Amino acid sequence: EIKNLPVLAGERDILKIIQFLPGVQQAQEGTTGFFVRGGNTDQNLVQLDEATVYNPNHLFGLVSTFNINSINDVRLIKGGFPAQYGGRLSSILDITMKDGNKENTQVEGGVGLLSTNLTVQGPIIKKKASFIVSGRRSYLDLLQRAFVPKSTTLYSFYDFNAKLNFDIEKNDKLFISTFKGKDNGAYTGANSLNYGIGFGNATGTVRWNHLFGSRLF
Repeated sequence: EIKNLPVLAGERDILKIIQFLPGVQQAQEGTTGFFVRGGNTDQNLVQLDEATVYNPNHLFGLVSTFNINSINDVRLIKGGFPAQYGGRLSSILDITMKDGNKENTQVEGGVGLLSTNLTVQGPIIKKKASFIVSGRRSYLDLLQRAFVPKSTTLYSFYDFNAKLNFDIEKNDKLFISTFKGKDNGAYTGANSLNYGIGFGNATGTVRWNHLFGSRLF
């Protein structure tokens, strides 16, 4: 559904798409913040592969920090939260990355008005282990450097996703995933009054699933 809906500036954005769901409202026009049934934005728990993402946006809320090409599943829970989550009042946004293709190597990319992205996935050991690596970066600052004077304001962002998936044995599976997103802003003035700002997220998850039997894992 996310891939089929129309997009602005060529950026398919998870957080803007869920704003169309019942009970969800935009925090501010054109931004990725969202209210669920009267709650505030900080009352929503956002998780990527079970790790909390505290600042899920770029450009001060204009674009989400999730690259849609690396995402397998998006689940929004607006009430009756399972006990495994906890810690929030309004909603749970549970996002899961792709495990990687165990059969064939795939390459996918795209160029939008704000950023460009590339995703590579494929088998490490066919039918047993796979990987996926996905990156996205804005390029407006690169164009600025070429066409505007040195005394200017530059802003860039990037995010990087990677995941390894191993079928160790029939009853044992190992997942290792990491994510890093960063925003960088800088002003360079002719009078040597320079400043910069940077913020972002970094997460990591290691999960080993062992199946003891039909009733316990």
